[in-house]
Amino acid sequence: MALDHAKLAKELLEKVGGAENVSSVTNCMTRLRFVLKNDSIADIEEVESLEGVLRVIKKGGQYQVVIGNEVTKVYRELSKLGNFSESAPKEKNSSSEDQENVLSRLFGFIAGCMTPLLPAMLGSGMIKVVLTLLTTFSLIDTSGTTYQILNVIGDAFFYFLPVMLAYTTAKKLDASAPLAMVIAAVLLHPNLTALLGEGNASYFGLPVTSATYSSSVLPILLIVPIMKYIEDFADRVSPDVVKAFLKPLIVVFVTAPIALVIVGPIGAIMGQYLAAGINFLYNEMGWLTIMLLSALMPFIVMTGMHYALIPIALSGLSSFGFDAILIITMFCSNLAQGGATMAVAYKAKKIKVKSQAMAAGISAIVAGVTEPAMYGITLKYKTPMIAAVAGAGAAGLYAGITGLVAYTMGGSPSALSLIQMIGGEGFVNMINGVIALAISLSVSFSLSYILFKPEQKSEQVKKQEEKLAQSV
Repeated sequence: MALDHAKLAKELLEKVGGAENVSSVTNCMTRLRFVLKNDSIADIEEVESLEGVLRVIKKGGQYQVVIGNEVTKVYRELSKLGNFSESAPKEKNSSSEDQENVLSRLFGFIAGCMTPLLPAMLGSGMIKVVLTLLTTFSLIDTSGTTYQILNVIGDAFFYFLPVMLAYTTAKKLDASAPLAMVIAAVLLHPNLTALLGEGNASYFGLPVTSATYSSSVLPILLIVPIMKYIEDFADRVSPDVVKAFLKPLIVVFVTAPIALVIVGPIGAIMGQYLAAGINFLYNEMGWLTIMLLSALMPFIVMTGMHYALIPIALSGLSSFGFDAILIITMFCSNLAQGGATMAVAYKAKKIKVKSQAMAAGISAIVAGVTEPAMYGITLKYKTPMIAAVAGAGAAGLYAGITGLVAYTMGGSPSALSLIQMIGGEGFVNMINGVIALAISLSVSFSLSYILFKPEQKSEQVKKQEEKLAQSV
């Protein structure tokens, strides 16, 4: 039966305390992310009982409602019911966010800034995948203008990522998005890039360290919160008569040198150390790192913090031309969720469970969307989750030993991500990807099939069936 998106949106809004209790709401690939004025009003059990809701997670100051593949349609209907903001509230009556530890809030902040960029990131990544296919099979001349333009289309998002990240970060902090984008644009200006390319410079006697800001993430995540404080200060000290031009003047004039002299270089250096750390883990103990992260990835996804790991993938792609951590571990984990769930679909006795497991398994394997599999099947029945963790760990071990990498960003890692593994010398890397895929699916499917015990029909159901058979 098709999900009634309008009905779910209406019931969901009622269960979280109505429109007046919602400070802001956004959506990612599978979740509605509410920021509520009073979390205690929302009843988790009642929300989870709604048809179409898989689970509710409270994390990073957000009330996250996991819906799955149809979240965009539910969000569209929800938007019709109220004029909800996508930015964080200036004041929050609930103290839930204050009670969370600093690390959790940090990850929540990063995830909240990165999540709105996913459609652009995935679309641009798939352009790179298409370009890889065209060049691999010699369907396009790499010296021609068509190749160059297509390459620019695929690279544009990643090159100007700081500008777009400045926008989402400003929205998250309820700061001026245009002013934040101006600061990011300063860092990417071709004249400044050329100047810093020649070495260190100076600004009114202050040293400006040479750094590359294209495709960077950390500098903007550090700069925009500082700009928010400067903007608030400028708003207080600027007379109303001249505030229209004086406030933005103060913000840009003060924030730009702070970005160039202090925060930008610090962020760039932190990014370099992050890349170096990734390189160390990959070279020195890649097999252990990939195996553990692959096995633990379902639990990272449950918290919604996997989006906070995107900067790691971007750092690897920018510095080394490939990612060996995030994309690969999610590839192994997502396929394992799909394999374990398909075993349930094959072995289950109830038609409803079979249907649900089949749809969730296909979603995980083909689209890389695992929430329906996790919350609807593997966590619910427990043993399939054990099988999925084992399958992901086994595949991750092989991927780590063989040095499996992904050369481009694409959609959520799935079987289709094998295309992203085309690169390097010949097809060796892609072949290792195929083997990792086979290990993940086979181990998780086999263990899930062995461990999963189908729910038996209740005595009441059996008696009803017997009566029906006798009456016929």
